[in-house]
Amino acid sequence: MNRFFLAVVGFFKPLWVRLGVNVPQLMAILDVKLKMDDRRPNAYTHMRQQKKKEQKYGSLAVVLISFLMGVFYLFVFSLSSNPLMQLFIWFSVFIVMLSITLISDFTSVLIDVKDNFVILPKPVNDKTVVVSRILHIMVHVSKIVVPLMLPAFIWLAVTQGVVVLWFAALVFLLSVLCIFLINAVYLLALKLTTPERFKEILNYVQIIFSVIVFATYYLVPRLTRNLHLDDIDLWAYPLLNLAPSFWFAAAYAAVAQGAYTWLMLLYIALALAVPVLSLWLVVKVFAPSFNRKLAMLSGSGGEAPPAKKQVARQPQTGRMPLYKRLAAWFSRGRQEQLAFELVWLVTGRSREFKLKVYPSLAYVLVYFVFFLLSGKHTSPAAAWDQLSSGNAFVILIYSSTFVFITAITNLVYSDKFRAGWVYYAAPVEAPGPLLMGAFKAAFVKFFLPFYIVIAIFSLAVWGVGVVPDLLLGLVNVALVNIIFAFLFLRKLPFATEINIKQGAGGFLRGLMVLMVPGMLGLLHYATTLLRGGKPVFGIYLSANWLVLIFALFSATAFYLLQAKYRETSWAVLER
Repeated sequence: MNRFFLAVVGFFKPLWVRLGVNVPQLMAILDVKLKMDDRRPNAYTHMRQQKKKEQKYGSLAVVLISFLMGVFYLFVFSLSSNPLMQLFIWFSVFIVMLSITLISDFTSVLIDVKDNFVILPKPVNDKTVVVSRILHIMVHVSKIVVPLMLPAFIWLAVTQGVVVLWFAALVFLLSVLCIFLINAVYLLALKLTTPERFKEILNYVQIIFSVIVFATYYLVPRLTRNLHLDDIDLWAYPLLNLAPSFWFAAAYAAVAQGAYTWLMLLYIALALAVPVLSLWLVVKVFAPSFNRKLAMLSGSGGEAPPAKKQVARQPQTGRMPLYKRLAAWFSRGRQEQLAFELVWLVTGRSREFKLKVYPSLAYVLVYFVFFLLSGKHTSPAAAWDQLSSGNAFVILIYSSTFVFITAITNLVYSDKFRAGWVYYAAPVEAPGPLLMGAFKAAFVKFFLPFYIVIAIFSLAVWGVGVVPDLLLGLVNVALVNIIFAFLFLRKLPFATEINIKQGAGGFLRGLMVLMVPGMLGLLHYATTLLRGGKPVFGIYLSANWLVLIFALFSATAFYLLQAKYRETSWAVLER
């Protein structure tokens, strides 16, 4: 693929020579940059990557997944027979997904200060550097835009003919507008915050992007199953005139239908002029200040202000931080408390950890909504109305287990695993208290807040009658979590190298543990069937009594397992 792009660039060799570009140097720079793109984790594979190993086909993965997403977006053409509505929805989806994809993946290309240290000291003229950077950006964007557009392009070519060329031109102009918007967002963020905080914001954008892709794949087909938009008149909503996606949809409809009214000509003018103006702003206005901001990202000047604020704030408040108070409340002994505080701080600062764990919080909710919409309902509103009449809260309770399991699975791994020598250098008699402190920190930080949200939602939908079920669910889920920790958290936190063999070796054990929430959930669901005095095998029992007995058994098992887990010795510790 890289050879194809290099061949296209080489085809315009006379143009580069006329611009004063050194063509051999240009080709060499582009060749290296494209190879680096192939070896760099991208927005689609970064979150699933379990080991930092060399990649060879990263760009091919971007093209393939972008094409599959483009195929998925063809569903918008089934929502309405009106070309204006079809293209309005498609361009809206295109803007959102392209912008988020570029923010999460394009950052390493746009925010790239390596040229300042590698190329500029060499005998390479400025024009060659600038052109190589522009061409690299164009190639990178085309790897996302072209496969994303191709399925819709083929569909329109088959159904509407040669007018599809106008569609391709509009997609190109809309891509330019998206790049302008991203530049504006970057500049605004860099102006309002420090470079380090800016990197943190980009990390959260990647998390949001993964959640959007996941939710789109599972929920959109369900939500649009019975949706028909033929009766909606977009012209009845004047505020849509401010949406760029409406400009481009109207511009395409004008050419496709031959409706060249003064209003349609205005939309065509906006679709042509705004991207061109935005490109001029990027090159002439944004580029100089953006390059100055890029220099900040290569330094460490952004760390000073937070440190000064922290030093100035501590004498004023004099109060113990929240995580220290939580560690004191939930921990037994100083070692357990220190491990609690360490895990709390590291999980809050590690971008890699947050990128792998935080999306799981939303995944549970997406799965629940997917389950809610899986029945034979005429609309999402009908599914919501029937929700309170069932026992779906049991599924919601036990699906929350996967939030903790995801956190605990990634708790032991770190890129800086060699820093774990401090555990062995410290005068620690046994690692059990450290492991228990790590378990409690993950439980309190990731599971309890999520479970509280589930409890509030359940009380609002099903009423106070589910309070015993929520208490039983909390005990059972805590039991599942300690079982998982007993099997998988026999390693010190953040002291293990990421290794594919380690993950593959524990796959069978993990699969068996994942069956435990299902078994407990089925037993819990059986107790809910006793409400209303319904007999089971001819025996009348009170559901509340069964819940109490069930909770006592689970609480006893949890107490015994956590005590055994806290006694973990150095001999059984996995390294």
